[in-house]
Amino acid sequence: MANFQVFKSSTKNQFYYLLKATGNSQLILSCEGFTSKQKCLDAIKYIREKAAEDDFYERTSSYLNYIFVVKDANGMVIGKGEHYTIESARENSIEMIKSGSANAVLQDFC
Repeated sequence: MANFQVFKSSTKNQFYYLLKATGNSQLILSCEGFTSKQKCLDAIKYIREKAAEDDFYERTSSYLNYIFVVKDANGMVIGKGEHYTIESARENSIEMIKSGSANAVLQDFC
């Protein structure tokens, strides 16, 4: 299970989400920021719709640096994973998104 947490920055006046694992609160996915709450919610909706598709995840690898991003239909980055030092950790996070995002609880902190 996972939770989408939506909040507004008090300094940047932008809306953000975090996808965290239930239980240990491990950060799975985050975003750069959206100009409106609706755009943030739309990104979450798109992630829920596309999460099961393996080609939704754009993976990048270099020495001890394994990352991934997810993009919307227009190619804009709407989410990014953490930086991982091993490939299997990155893949585990992707699997958590695939299996947990569709039923993730939406927590609105705005």
